[in-house]
Amino acid sequence: MNDRPEVELANRAGRLHPAQRGALLDLTFWVAAALVVAGLVVTVSLALVAETAGEVLGTVVPLLAITGWFAYVCGRRLADAFGGRLTAITGWTHDFGTARLTDEYPIGLHRSPEGFKSLESFSLRAGGRTYPLARKLRERIRPDQVNTVLVAPRAKLLINVLPA
Repeated sequence: MNDRPEVELANRAGRLHPAQRGALLDLTFWVAAALVVAGLVVTVSLALVAETAGEVLGTVVPLLAITGWFAYVCGRRLADAFGGRLTAITGWTHDFGTARLTDEYPIGLHRSPEGFKSLESFSLRAGGRTYPLARKLRERIRPDQVNTVLVAPRAKLLINVLPA
C-alpha cells in the first residue's frame, strides 16, 4: 500500500492518500467509536431512570466524561483521515540496535530482541516521540541515510517512511 507511486507522491506533498486511511480508521478507531455509541446510550438510559440529582452526578457525569474522551480520540483520527496534513520529519537515521533510543539524531531506530514471552519488535523515534514500527515500514527505512518519516499529527500515528 505505502509503496505505490501515487501514495508516495501524495505523502511527499504532505497529504494522506485515501489508501492510507485504514491506518487511522483501524480496529482501535472502531472500538472507540462503538464505545462512544454505547456510552451515549447508557448515559441517556441512566439519566432517564435516575431519581435524584446525586444519581445523575454519581453515574451519568463520569460516564459522559469517559464517552467524551473516546469521542475526542475518534474526532482526532477522523480529522487526520479526512483532510488532515501529514507532518514530515526528515533527517539522518541512526540505528541504535538494542541500545536505548535518544534524540541525538533526528530519526532513531530501535530493536527489542526476542525474549521470554516476547517477539522481536522495532520502534522508531522522531520528533521527540517513539512509534511502533511495522515490519513493512521497517523494510522501507534506510539506516545511516537521510529518511523522511510521515506522521498523522493529531492521531500521533506513524503513516509512512520514505527514503529521502
